[in-house]
Amino acid sequence: MKKFTDQLTDMIIQTRDTSINHPFIHQLSTGELPLVTFRYYLIQDNHYLTAFNQLHQVIAVHLSLQDGETLRHLGEGEDAARQKMHQEIGLENEELTTTPVAPTAYAYITHMYYQLNTYGKEAAVSGLLPCYWLYSEIAQQLIHRRSPRPLYQEFFDSYSAADFTSSIQAMIDIVNRQANAAGQETRQQMKRAFEISCHYEKAFWQMAYTKEQW
Repeated sequence: MKKFTDQLTDMIIQTRDTSINHPFIHQLSTGELPLVTFRYYLIQDNHYLTAFNQLHQVIAVHLSLQDGETLRHLGEGEDAARQKMHQEIGLENEELTTTPVAPTAYAYITHMYYQLNTYGKEAAVSGLLPCYWLYSEIAQQLIHRRSPRPLYQEFFDSYSAADFTSSIQAMIDIVNRQANAAGQETRQQMKRAFEISCHYEKAFWQMAYTKEQW
């Protein structure tokens, strides 16, 4: 039987290819990206990941005991990797929390909460998946290309690590179980939530590259 996430493969591959060709990712891999641009990205990514992790906790209570427990613990490795990067460039908590959320980051966060509050847990978990899947796809494609900047290479390495790969598979499994128990209308909304998140993943690179402001 074809898995629900098999239907999403073309969409994530297209998002991956667009992302790899974006100047933000390209310049990360070549080491040319200005550090101030990466710093901006990390600040906005911190806003996003804070909401992202909170959503894991909120959605978890609507899932089965096993899936809920799995969802609660996903993302912990990414937090640790990010905290290390923050320390390396001197990003303090005050700057992380007081810098305003940029328009695209705000829209992406709002989209994920909208999926949960309007359509329920199925669309919500599907909306979370692109963040996991896309970063892994990018890291796998660039695995043989080493950035001359250790910090930037550290960023890519964090998404090709075995623990992150395990997290992706766990998330894919949760999405597939939700889809298997859902009706056709709900499955369509799951696809739509996934598609919109893919859009915002691509927009996030542009937001960071231009250091988008209100």
